[in-house]
Amino acid sequence: MSHPYQPAPTQGPPAGQPPYDMPPVGYAPQGGQQPDPRKGSGLAIAALVLGIIALLLCWVPIINNFAAVLAVVGLALGIPALISARRGKRTGSGLAVAGVVLSVVALVGVFATQAFYGEVIDDVTEEINNSAVDPTVETDSSAVDSEASADAATDVAAAPSVLPVGQSGELSEYTVTVDSVTPNGNDVVANENQFNEAPTGQYVLVGLTVTYNGADEGDPWLDLTTEFVGTDARKYDTSSCFAVIPNEATEVPTLLSAGTASYQVCMDVPPTAIEGGQVEVSESFSFEDDSLVWAIQ
Repeated sequence: MSHPYQPAPTQGPPAGQPPYDMPPVGYAPQGGQQPDPRKGSGLAIAALVLGIIALLLCWVPIINNFAAVLAVVGLALGIPALISARRGKRTGSGLAVAGVVLSVVALVGVFATQAFYGEVIDDVTEEINNSAVDPTVETDSSAVDSEASADAATDVAAAPSVLPVGQSGELSEYTVTVDSVTPNGNDVVANENQFNEAPTGQYVLVGLTVTYNGADEGDPWLDLTTEFVGTDARKYDTSSCFAVIPNEATEVPTLLSAGTASYQVCMDVPPTAIEGGQVEVSESFSFEDDSLVWAIQ
């Protein structure tokens, strides 16, 4: 039996409704902050990184082609990231702007450096071609006068003379003498080493004596280049002969001032281009065209 003054029990919320102390789904509490629905700034960061790499590489020859590709990809990522950021769909607006700017600057740098390097290569090529052209005397066969004949005689006199074998000549810091020329050195090479291979054409052996006149040190094997000028309008250097020969140039020691050494060099020359050919000695590392020429007969 219940007490007449006992309060009625508290009833809970109707069935199907949440408890009174739990807010309904979707209800934002006062003072709370909704999460930012915008996406991250991954595209902007990628565009910035690519722009930086492209800018660093755009000044390097050949590699700047790869830098141009990176810059284009950086633009392809940075522009959409910037548009999305301006529309409020993504963050990282500043990163996107920086990536686009750096990519554009990298592209401009690629075009500028390629234009500069191309101009430099053209200038060097033109200079080399001009220095390789032999001076010639142009005469008019229909009107040859005394002045033209005098000019032609002057040009011929200025041309380097061909020395006979045994005569010395001055070449920069060296006095060079071609002592002997063996047009057919096949037997000499074969007897020197049993592993020497037969020549493709014919082994030509040239004996030289050099005296170093410089103040420091000289290495004739490196400083001087010996070539055989064939009658087929081609030059043959020592790289055409891989055979072991007597007293070869690689055995010559370093020379001090007034030091003298004798050695031999070998060239593999077609037999038909030997008779009437010449031996030419020039400096290996020089921008000048100075050389000495000897007739082999």
